[in-house]
Amino acid sequence: MKSWQDWQKPSQFGTIVIWPPDEIRCVVNKQREQYDPLSQSYCEAHISVTQPLRKEFSGNEWDQVLSVVESFGSFLIDFGPLNSFLPYPCIWYEIQPQKRVLELRHALHQTGFFNLDLPHTGGFIPHMTITEGISGPTVNEKMLNKLQGESSQGSFLCKELAYIVPTQRFCFKVKKTLPLAVD
Repeated sequence: MKSWQDWQKPSQFGTIVIWPPDEIRCVVNKQREQYDPLSQSYCEAHISVTQPLRKEFSGNEWDQVLSVVESFGSFLIDFGPLNSFLPYPCIWYEIQPQKRVLELRHALHQTGFFNLDLPHTGGFIPHMTITEGISGPTVNEKMLNKLQGESSQGSFLCKELAYIVPTQRFCFKVKKTLPLAVD
């Protein structure tokens, strides 16, 4: 077993995310590095789709997941403006269309392969986090206003999902991409 802290162990088998294009991830990664370097050291900018896996996938389970993902077509994602969960210290980019991301999430969760017993499973709001308040400056209304003034909005075509898994040092890396259907 890896020598991880208890809070890290539920993520050991990875999760499925939307991995934004390099040019967008680069900009958001710089914000994450400045405002929450510890979170950034674990994982680059992403949009969570599922809860973590309960166990490693078998070949048959991969086929089931791929079948679900391939039943969804590619779609345009708009990110921004910034929002927060204050007083919980999290600042994040809004993601639209939320409905499409939530439909993907629900369909994947229906496979039974994901740990739905973890906190923040119900009422999930698709987002791309800048800071969770784990490290860096204090997260408050003043920081939110500053970041809102510095941050832009944009969009990108989501053509695939990414299966990311933590390394021995708990740094998430893309292990496999899962293509959405081509429209």
